[in-house]
Amino acid sequence: MKQILVGFIMDGKAGGIDKYLLNFLETVKAEAGAKEIEMDFLTDGSHGELKTYLAGYHSELYAIASLKHPIKQFRQVCSILKNKKYDMVYLNVSTAIDCVAAFAAKRMGVPERAIHSHSSGNDCESTVQRFAYDIVHKICRLFFYRAGTRFYGCSVKAGEWLFPKKITDSERFEVIYNAVDGDRFRYDESLRKEVRQELKIEDDVLVIGHMGNFCYAKNYPFLIDVFEQVHRRRSQSMLLLGGKGVELESVKALVKKKGLGEAVRFLGWRSDTERLYQAMDLLLLPSRFEGLPVVGVEAQYTKLPCVFSDTITEEAKIQDHCYFLPLSEGPKSWAEFILQHQDYDRSQVRLTKEARYYDLENQREQLRRIVCR
Repeated sequence: MKQILVGFIMDGKAGGIDKYLLNFLETVKAEAGAKEIEMDFLTDGSHGELKTYLAGYHSELYAIASLKHPIKQFRQVCSILKNKKYDMVYLNVSTAIDCVAAFAAKRMGVPERAIHSHSSGNDCESTVQRFAYDIVHKICRLFFYRAGTRFYGCSVKAGEWLFPKKITDSERFEVIYNAVDGDRFRYDESLRKEVRQELKIEDDVLVIGHMGNFCYAKNYPFLIDVFEQVHRRRSQSMLLLGGKGVELESVKALVKKKGLGEAVRFLGWRSDTERLYQAMDLLLLPSRFEGLPVVGVEAQYTKLPCVFSDTITEEAKIQDHCYFLPLSEGPKSWAEFILQHQDYDRSQVRLTKEARYYDLENQREQLRRIVCR
């Protein structure tokens, strides 16, 4: 039996990393068999619902100190690794600051230490704090890779954010794209009508959508400004926002301040994103940075046109109606572009050959290699 310690998961619903890790667990268990692989998880909180879910896979959930207490976290991870002899640690992180567990694993002699990068920037609300984090990240990046034996990224850009060039240019680094279930996100005209009826949206309303955590990286002030410009030019328009996060209340206040309350709907965290994409006419993602946006891939599978900021890697483009715009062009220019591209036949949207990288079966093979290499 191979025993693997996986980090870091939040509550199972927090975002792309959580979604990826649960898919990793399900895939590996299904492919390798429950008796061949034992997989436990690290988290920095107490999440009863997630713990119950993981128990169904015979997986433990260990709550450890956050990075605010690095020495305590180091000791806790060392203790976990001492009490149970893991063959491998697989750490999924967004910044090089999160290097403590990797060095604990190296200290305890864990033979396989895989590090997986899922971002390309520091997601922090405070400008001063973000500046400080960027400096610490750059320092930690100089030596973080020394704690690993294998390296992964959800995109090349994410890999370059965390690892030096000598790693990303070597055979020790591999890109594992955030795969999605193509069948689940298939476009369905009848389902589109059904969902729009549920949401009480008329046929002639232009629906712009956005799904994600309410956080600095997603650039919500810019997104709201873009929609404001669209709404001025086309009153029959609506913005659907799905998700939760630290900026939620401030975004609601901004929407109210701009008098857009009736045109913007906050849907909260949703598990039925595949249905919501059907109701939309365009996905808007003006992120300040991303590793690789899973929602962007999901939306494109539903043949939904997408407008991304050019800070997002072009590796995310998998269909012919996906566009990248510079944030420097401003909200007015973005709004004009959206209105110029609002007329299209969704059934004619075509996936590109790059879509194969996001195929779930292709990723299953990659996930098997992570465990069985």
